[in-house]
Amino acid sequence: MNILRNICKFKFIISRQNRKRMILKLEKVGTDVFPTVNVLKSLVLKARTAECGLINSAGICDLLKIKNSRSSRLDNLTMIPREHFMNSIAKNSIHWTYSVAVFCAIFALQPQKATAATLSNGWNYAIDSFSDGVTGDQIGGGAFEFYGIAIKETSDTAFIAINSNLSLAGYADPLAQRGNINYGDLFFNFSGQNFNTANTNGTLFGIRFAAGNDSSVATTGIYSNVTAKNITQINSGFSNLSQFNTVVASQGGTPSMGDLAATDPYFEQTGNWTVLNSIAAGTKVGEIIFLTPATLSALGLNFGQFNAVGSQTIGFSFNKSSMPSGNYIANFLAECANDAIAIKGSFEQGSAEPVPEPATIFGTLAGFAILGIGAAKRKIKCKIS
Repeated sequence: MNILRNICKFKFIISRQNRKRMILKLEKVGTDVFPTVNVLKSLVLKARTAECGLINSAGICDLLKIKNSRSSRLDNLTMIPREHFMNSIAKNSIHWTYSVAVFCAIFALQPQKATAATLSNGWNYAIDSFSDGVTGDQIGGGAFEFYGIAIKETSDTAFIAINSNLSLAGYADPLAQRGNINYGDLFFNFSGQNFNTANTNGTLFGIRFAAGNDSSVATTGIYSNVTAKNITQINSGFSNLSQFNTVVASQGGTPSMGDLAATDPYFEQTGNWTVLNSIAAGTKVGEIIFLTPATLSALGLNFGQFNAVGSQTIGFSFNKSSMPSGNYIANFLAECANDAIAIKGSFEQGSAEPVPEPATIFGTLAGFAILGIGAAKRKIKCKIS
């Protein structure tokens, strides 16, 4: 039964489960781009889809559940319809195709990437435990507490942001070889293999962003064909990740590594000095440009929404041509391995649309919303008459 015209070539199939709930499934028709759930939720409510007779109010609209909660791609939505509207529906499953013009702007302006982290305002976040940074006898909240990492991309640029309590100047420690402990290097692994295998094969990419650390490459920047080395031994650090996890847990902390579990086999967990946290060798392929907190905020970065309130927000950008496209796992550790974080994500192949201005998005969505709702009303009136 068509209750609205299929103006935008997007089909939603609604199959009734019971008198109070139905499943809304999105099917593509001539497009391969899907909106994120969070954006879709916002637009459905703002466009007042209730006027189409499908949703009574925000208070009884459940758009939170999708089949795979770790994916931002829209598959299925559970919606609570108006009781009087559902009473008129037959018990058998029914199929409705209707206009969703309000969603056109999403499809045009919001390219979708496969990612396992948390998407917000174009940023891909991985949030770490707030109680696993080891600073002397303190577990959590000290100088080595890493709160989160976020990555954003446009058609040609990648942006990296880190929230923690460790500054780029490092942490003074007389037991460290240089008398100072800093960030290790940031590694990107596109190979689909675990870290040690990719390291052995020389397929890692690395970013030296802390100029004062123990990296073996000469300057900050992007490096390919990277191999990694252990520097925890010269920085009064942990011998392996299992030792770190045991110390944190024994003191009431919660060890984690952002998008990966603390004990994830992606990393070597045991052995002597097996934490690989610094670039040993690589070929420089690009530069990084440091960004101020104000610039990051203007780009939509907001760690505060996750209660990640580290004293330091470090950001930089680089040209995406320095790295391949595709899925990756990125990670970094302190030079002493007193905390670590990893993020799963994906880089588009240089074809992602530039991030649109908020005013442009709002105006476009508002126009499509009016058109969509108007068409909905006209079609419903025709069916009633």
